[in-house]
Amino acid sequence: MSGSVLIVDDDEALSENLAEIVGALGVRTMVARDRESALALAAAHDFDVALIDVRLPDGDGMSLLGPLRARSPYLQSVMVTGNASVEGAIAAVRGAAFAYVLKPVSPQDLLDTTRRALEQAALYRERERLRGQLERSEERHRELVESVPAFVLALDEAGRITTWNRELERVTGYTRAEKLGTDGHALVGPDGRPSDLPLKAGGKRKVRWRRSEVKGRDEKITINAVGADVTEEDEILRRMLRSERLAAVGTMAAGLAHEVRNPLNSASLQLTVLERRLERGGDPAGALPIARVIKGEIDRLDRLVREFLAFARPHPLEPKPVPVGELLAGVAGLIAPEAEAARVVIAVDVPAGTLPVLGDSERLRQVLLNLTRNAIEAMTERGGRLRLGARAAGGEIEIAVEDDGPGFGEELPVFDAFFTTKSHGTGLGLAIVHRIVTDHGGTIRVESHPGRTCFTLVLPAAT
Repeated sequence: MSGSVLIVDDDEALSENLAEIVGALGVRTMVARDRESALALAAAHDFDVALIDVRLPDGDGMSLLGPLRARSPYLQSVMVTGNASVEGAIAAVRGAAFAYVLKPVSPQDLLDTTRRALEQAALYRERERLRGQLERSEERHRELVESVPAFVLALDEAGRITTWNRELERVTGYTRAEKLGTDGHALVGPDGRPSDLPLKAGGKRKVRWRRSEVKGRDEKITINAVGADVTEEDEILRRMLRSERLAAVGTMAAGLAHEVRNPLNSASLQLTVLERRLERGGDPAGALPIARVIKGEIDRLDRLVREFLAFARPHPLEPKPVPVGELLAGVAGLIAPEAEAARVVIAVDVPAGTLPVLGDSERLRQVLLNLTRNAIEAMTERGGRLRLGARAAGGEIEIAVEDDGPGFGEELPVFDAFFTTKSHGTGLGLAIVHRIVTDHGGTIRVESHPGRTCFTLVLPAAT
């Protein structure tokens, strides 16, 4: 056992005996003959236990209790007396003495009492050490909360603010004293979604909060939240979106101008040829082929404008449960004449019990018609097989459109507006497909290599 013991007794033989007995505990002992020397030793050393004779040459031993405790805060005093009295015991208790023992003290009783006093002193020291650690930990926590360049907020179980850090004071203008105890529910929005943080001077900031709920032993839930000011971020995002929209409009306008110019040039040339023939008095019947060409170019312009409008200004969706089997069978029936003319065999495979998809049936039919017609066009030269299938995948339905055509490079931006591999394509078909699928909350992916191309739509199931 470690520690130090002060023995205060004017009887030299007795004090030496006490020191020898107590030393058996493995502690350091020191002896004082009177009050003055005891106080001098206490000023130089931090003692755990003091064995004090009640009667000393220069005064009452009880009067040492306060001064010794002032010098050694964890000191446990054991009063030793040969003349016990009720008044002496009461004085010892009032002086916060650890024990009050009578002479002659048996060695075993002295050892037991001293051991308990040492344990009590060690307990007080450990408690103080832990309290110091807790205070330092709390101080570090406060420093972290106060110094972090983010908003730190805490709410109690009733939603009242219990923490309002320095950054919140700086940005909002509200002091901690003004906000503590007020309702904070309106300040902390849903996790990850920006909410308004009002400013004392007027106005507000957009803050994105990350919050956690902590359940205490009493089952009460408190909320801790860390927020980041995203006001400028939101403004930058709006500017970026605006710039992207303008860039997209410019790209679409350039693409549309390019696509419109070709049929216009063709129609203009044909009209010039027709005009010259009529001026020379040619046969009117010879004008019919030219008129058909001009009409074809006008139809092409009409289709281009319609597809452009469908891409640029999509109609609102009207989602309803759409049976997948009926949808694929209907599309297969619509394209059957085109497939037969191109020597393409159509196969539809939808397992029984497949859940319907949640979507707009007309827009989904438009998607599938676009994909199946592209597939038929790809197989026109040699014919092939077109497969329409569906399967459940968790809470979603996967619809596949697969063909045996020549394929294309998967690195090609096939879903970009105005990109096309066809000689007379507008480049808007797959862009419209991608837009419709995305509007349904779904995704579309493509795998392609020579001999196989497969577009897979992933759409939410209607449960």
